Order: sequence, then C-alpha cells, then structure tokens
Amino acid sequence: MTYSHDPRQQIAQKNSWYIDDQFAKQHDRPGSRAVIEGRWRVFEKAICDFFQTSNLPSSDDSARILDAGCGDGINLFGLNNIISTNKWNAKIYGVDYNPLRLERASKFPFVEEINQSPLDNLPYADGWFDVVLCNQVLEHISNDKKVLQEFKRVIRPGGLLMLGVPNEGCALAWFRNHVIQRSILQSTDHVNFYKEKSILKTLTDSNFSIVKIEKSGFFLPHLALHYLVSISKPGRKLLNFLGRIFQSQSAELIVISLNK
Repeated sequence: MTYSHDPRQQIAQKNSWYIDDQFAKQHDRPGSRAVIEGRWRVFEKAICDFFQTSNLPSSDDSARILDAGCGDGINLFGLNNIISTNKWNAKIYGVDYNPLRLERASKFPFVEEINQSPLDNLPYADGWFDVVLCNQVLEHISNDKKVLQEFKRVIRPGGLLMLGVPNEGCALAWFRNHVIQRSILQSTDHVNFYKEKSILKTLTDSNFSIVKIEKSGFFLPHLALHYLVSISKPGRKLLNFLGRIFQSQSAELIVISLNK
C-alpha cells in the first residue's frame, strides 16, 4: 500500500480525515463550496477543450471518465453535472481505497462503476479511459510516480489527465506547517508537499505532456484564518486577488496534461 495509513484502522480509530462527511464539511459550506465549484469550472473547460480536439469514440460508444480517489463522490457529482449540462456521451467511474467513502459514493445512480483499489494497481484494462481526474489525492501517496505510471497505463494514448494538488511547497505553506501551526505535521497524512516546479517535473518525468497549469486562491498561513476569510464573498475575492498577484503562493494547483 502506497498510502501512509491503513484506512480500515483509521476508520476504527474514528480519524476525522477518514470518516467525516465530505459533502457536509466541504460542499455544504459556502467557502469550501466556492473552491469546489471553481475547480469544476477548470475541469469543465479542460474536458470541453479535449473533446473538441481529440478523436473520441463513435456516437454509438461513450467516453469513459475516471475519478481516481473519488472519496464520498463530490467530484463524481460535479462531473455528472458537467456531462449533463454539455450533453456529452460519457460514463463516469470511481475508485478509492477507503471503504466507508466508497459506500457513500456508490449511492449515486449515475456512476457506471465503483471500485475499491489503491491507485498504484487499478483494476482496469490498458487504455480504458479517455479522461482521468485525480484531485487532492496525490499528496497523500508516497510513491506518486508509481501512481502516475498506472494512470499512464489506463489512459489511452492522447488521453487527458487532470491533476489537482495543494500548493504546500510554497513559502507560506512551509511557514504555516513549521512555525505557526506545527501541529499540522502531526495530524496530516500528506507525504508530498508540491509546488509548481515539483509537480510539473513529476508529471513530465512520468511522460505526460503539460497543456497548462491553473492556480487558485491564496495560501493564508493558518487554517482558522483561512476559514474566516473564505466564508464571505468579499473574503474569497480578496484571496483570489492575492493569488493573482502572488501566484507562487496560490492555495492549489491544477495541472492539465495529455498522455503521450
């Protein structure tokens, strides 16, 4: 297992990272929902551009989209909305290693298939997917390059990979984790602290072709402060403004790439 913790053990110990309802804590809160919806707009634009320029299956077949590390299914829900709005002929798949989260995600009727699996050993044939989304997951996995090689295997040649990670290698994130809120390093199960240069190198080393990188938000160096600022619309506008001015200190990175 390439993850830092055994999910069943963490669920038994009632670790909030593994059992909290992601919809209640993220999608149903204005600040975090605005972040999620911003990600969805990036995903929609990337998929739309990809569908317009790529050779997709015939009209009698469906494109296949995988949410790798789907959790409770927030992005499955978002992908379904995107597909429905654009009237794309596409099927959604989900995979995660946390059985509790998969139980929740499996309740969505629009998902073609849900599987429990580590991301470094996916239960799919070579080239099975046209699109793979992996959002806020890779930072939890020690052997990230092995996971990317598995993505490379299951994405068809020329297929799309959308990879989102927190920008935790930036200076403000380091200051938060090592000076202001050192407790985070004891409570988090993040093992990779990416910044723009390192995540791009990880992808290019795995033979993905970078299309573009999207940056969002601003990394305020305290979780409570970030929450207080983000719950209001003016606060979110301020964070986005600061992120545009100081791009190296953005809160997160979404890399759009193609499988060579």
